[in-house]
Amino acid sequence: MALDRHVSRLAKILVDSEQITFDEAQGRLRALTLEIVVGPDAVSPAAHAAVLTAVSVGRRTFVGGVRVIGAVDQLHNSAFPLSSAALGDAATEVGAHDFEGVPSRRIVIGTAPMPEDDWSVGVWWNGWRAGTAHPQACVCEHSGNPLVGIAAAALAVGMAFQAERGQCFDLRSEVELWTTVEGKEDAPGFSEVFLPGALWLIGLGNLGQAFLWALAALPYENPSEVSLVLQDRDKISEENWATSVLVGDDTYGVLKTRIAEQWALRKGFDVRRIDRMLAATDRLDDADPRIALCGVDKIEARKRLASIGFDCIVDAGLGRSASDFDRYRVTIFDSARPIDKHFANQTDAKTDDEIPQVHAYQHLLGEIGRCGAAEVVGASVAAPYVSALAAVVAVSRLIAITSGCKCPSSEVGRLSSLNMRRVAPIVDIDARGARHAGNPKGYER
Repeated sequence: MALDRHVSRLAKILVDSEQITFDEAQGRLRALTLEIVVGPDAVSPAAHAAVLTAVSVGRRTFVGGVRVIGAVDQLHNSAFPLSSAALGDAATEVGAHDFEGVPSRRIVIGTAPMPEDDWSVGVWWNGWRAGTAHPQACVCEHSGNPLVGIAAAALAVGMAFQAERGQCFDLRSEVELWTTVEGKEDAPGFSEVFLPGALWLIGLGNLGQAFLWALAALPYENPSEVSLVLQDRDKISEENWATSVLVGDDTYGVLKTRIAEQWALRKGFDVRRIDRMLAATDRLDDADPRIALCGVDKIEARKRLASIGFDCIVDAGLGRSASDFDRYRVTIFDSARPIDKHFANQTDAKTDDEIPQVHAYQHLLGEIGRCGAAEVVGASVAAPYVSALAAVVAVSRLIAITSGCKCPSSEVGRLSSLNMRRVAPIVDIDARGARHAGNPKGYER
């Protein structure tokens, strides 16, 4: 079997952790299927964001296909820029399709009867909290906050994938997107916050596209009031399909900024593209967004952000190997916490082009040659559901900053052990140039 670059970064998780070949890993991924069951009570914007996110990231992980069953004829009730009137058609629009036979795993959104002997995971949310559990233990409140739906779906897809790897030991997981001082204040209702109105997105790979997915889910009253600058120099390759939610099946060779721009324009955002790297000599003009949302993977690129003129930088990072691919980090930098000082003593690790002396990589060496094998060895491992969760954490922080609220300056977690995530104390963020685009508006019909 030839190396399938569409899933090679995902296959590395299985190859490196289980010592199997790429042929075996690709065969397993292509056999994985996922079924999403929509209950009749799953009618809110949060529920529909969960369904559509589970499809979009699920089909890139469960490569054999994702189907959606249940209450799919209801009106589509999310702010995603999709043309379909019905939820089922919207799910098809983002990649759902039918397949034969019993699914490998099942996600339940809402209330629906499930066979006792089948593996299923349910989702829930309450306020700014979201999580997973046994379907019968899940209650999804009627919520207009799409971010909790995205978070719950990301956790559920991750839980299902871990189950396929034999590493799901507890269906319960939980993440809180809005952190407060316990006992002193309550998190605001979603209708009370202000949505970000001007952002500079740097890096449009898997994280940058996940940022745009989360931003497009927000119910802006007038999206044209939202100013976005999209910056990246890279083009989409086959390897990006399994990791990046906006990559289609016919977009290879296209600039990442162009794909991001098309999605943002469908939403109605005011968009400007910059198809090159950010240089240390660049400076912001008066009308430019003063808040940066960064999803690059190089430390040196992060250091350059310090001199550009941003008031605030929300920076996200992910793990790179099979042992830490589900790790995420979200850090906020401002005048009190400069990004260049934070990374001052850190450098980018040199890519090791030595081919490991294990069967999988030696077989790959004979199949695609030293240059091709070294490229696969040096590529980071990635899963799209991890990017989706990191993105909603980052966007939640942006909403807090835009709303003039305190928030943690950093958070580090792993989807497989969220109970051990580390959240810094909440602080005031210096973001004087932040612009908002009003309160969320209802998309319920």
